[in-house]
Amino acid sequence: MKNMKQGGIPNLTARYAAKYDEAKLKAVVFDHYTDPYMVFSDFFAVSNIKEHLLGLKKMYKCATALMRIKTAPANVIYGRELFSVVLNATWVIDQTGVKFSQLEARELYRGRSGGVLSNEKAADYLTDAEINDPYLGIKNVFKKTDLHQCHVALNEWLKMALCKNEFEADYKGRRKLYKCIAKVLICCWLIYEREIVSPEV
Repeated sequence: MKNMKQGGIPNLTARYAAKYDEAKLKAVVFDHYTDPYMVFSDFFAVSNIKEHLLGLKKMYKCATALMRIKTAPANVIYGRELFSVVLNATWVIDQTGVKFSQLEARELYRGRSGGVLSNEKAADYLTDAEINDPYLGIKNVFKKTDLHQCHVALNEWLKMALCKNEFEADYKGRRKLYKCIAKVLICCWLIYEREIVSPEV
């Protein structure tokens, strides 16, 4: 791969690519992205943050209640893939330590707003410090949780939501993973809204 400079950081493209290769080894769903911030732009071009959180909740609730999703199961499958891609992107950001503010040509990432989320809703998942610094929120998720565990959990929820399965004895422990994934989605929304869509002038 060609060596490139972006935002004064040498070989950033190569660093991203290497970390994406690692992320893919941990993933259930493989993706084609090599730029984590482009993931955010594409993610919020599909749906707003409230719709994404509702999609995640629907998948999780159906799985834990052992209720098979009968309406638009393809949307649930697509949602699992989107969440998996966002998990990879945030993990790559955490591993490389490269913030959006360090990049050049930042206008290339801009898109429409990712919607609105109340401070109260964000506070259900993030601390005040994490709301102020969503990169810290991402770091805290991957301190507690392995990327592979998140992917496995999403895959289990999808499987259990699509097919009425037997209850798994350790399934209650998955609540922590649900909160971690929701936290990741909110952190990427905060970064997207503050730094990509509406950067400080």
